[in-house]
Amino acid sequence: MTLDGFSTGPNDEMEYLPSFTDENMWKDLHDEMWKNLDRADTVILGRRTYQIWEKYWPAAASNPQSSESDKKFSRYADETKKIVISSTLNSVEWKNSTLIKNNIAQEIQKLKQQPGKNMIVVGGATVAQTFAKLGLIDEYLIVIHPVILGNGKLLLKDLDVRQKLKLIGTKAFTSGAVELSYAKIN
Repeated sequence: MTLDGFSTGPNDEMEYLPSFTDENMWKDLHDEMWKNLDRADTVILGRRTYQIWEKYWPAAASNPQSSESDKKFSRYADETKKIVISSTLNSVEWKNSTLIKNNIAQEIQKLKQQPGKNMIVVGGATVAQTFAKLGLIDEYLIVIHPVILGNGKLLLKDLDVRQKLKLIGTKAFTSGAVELSYAKIN
């Protein structure tokens, strides 16, 4: 997110992220992203993010114009279990995808009881807000990029519940971004 709390611009634009053409500016951030993804075996997506991913990532692995990084992420996205949170979708077709339309808290609690690695919310401020409101987030891992957008979509807004958190880690990156890790205090 940006320093002023936005996950995207007003039209979902994310041009504030470091340019992927300058490897020196993002390599350490990219490496940290993979370290965090390796700790998870399930990604949680909202409808919009799921539809974008489903359209782009499965084909990226075999696209000769894809970067090696995109090919690697394509394979990860295709093989990893995906939980899609949506009240408007009726089905999800991409392999390893499961749709949750109702009873989000109960369904996620059931999944948390199963063996495996972490589940991570990777897509959608709306999903992040819903999970925060429902108390489903055990750890907030947020990368703050050194930019102020002034407007856009807030990552966490309209939360009507207070949550106490404990700082468990920080990391600064070459791009000027900073990763903050907070654990929920029960």
